[in-house]
Amino acid sequence: MFKILFIICVVLEVIFVPIFLKFYLPGKCKNSFATKTVCSLLFCLCGVFAMKSSGNNTLYADYIVWGLILGAIGDLLLHALTKVIYPYVVGVIAFFTGHIFYIMAFQRAIYTTYPGSNLFEWYEILAIVVLELIVAVYVLIRKKNHTIRPHLVALAAIYGAMLMAMLAKAARLAIGEIAYGTNDHMVMITVTVLLGAALFFISDIILLFILKSEEPTKPMMRIVNIVTYYTAQVLLAASIFFVYSRELLIA
Repeated sequence: MFKILFIICVVLEVIFVPIFLKFYLPGKCKNSFATKTVCSLLFCLCGVFAMKSSGNNTLYADYIVWGLILGAIGDLLLHALTKVIYPYVVGVIAFFTGHIFYIMAFQRAIYTTYPGSNLFEWYEILAIVVLELIVAVYVLIRKKNHTIRPHLVALAAIYGAMLMAMLAKAARLAIGEIAYGTNDHMVMITVTVLLGAALFFISDIILLFILKSEEPTKPMMRIVNIVTYYTAQVLLAASIFFVYSRELLIA
């Protein structure tokens, strides 16, 4: 029953995302807000129905669902608060908190494969630092031709570090399952977790270019941004079918 509802929600997501883009590309309006609300609600329902269908009542599933809910809140805040001072900060805070829940979910599952492992291994920290340095170099290059507000750069750096940490955790979970895991769904874990996190990362990078661009954004960039984002959220919701965590291993 719940698996059928999950599939229905995925199908509806595929239908409503293009409808949202039709209203959204010319400019934000009431119809784009309404259809975006539907799209965001659908991936939240995907998470709930995946949890009910799979019987996955672990903290991994709980954290993923909370990440989805916070993502939906961030969606609507970014879309609705266009006339508020620093409107994106409120939405970014919701997404930032959502990433924390995703990281906690991935770490729970990692502890299942690597009991007693560190919260962040050296190679995860190295990956985050390298990616942050790449972004910093890009900002410095852009600063030569554009005025950049230091406090906004600081916020972007903090959010970027959290986003990169989520991607690093997803990679560690997927690679660990492939190399040492006993889960029969290691391929699906790689697809749903790693691909989901990677698409989320790509979507946010594209969004950064859109927000910082001083020229009219090409429609294709917005389309890729939206499609990668909603695909990522559905994949992360679907990971609940395949990823479990042993709660007794975590203090």
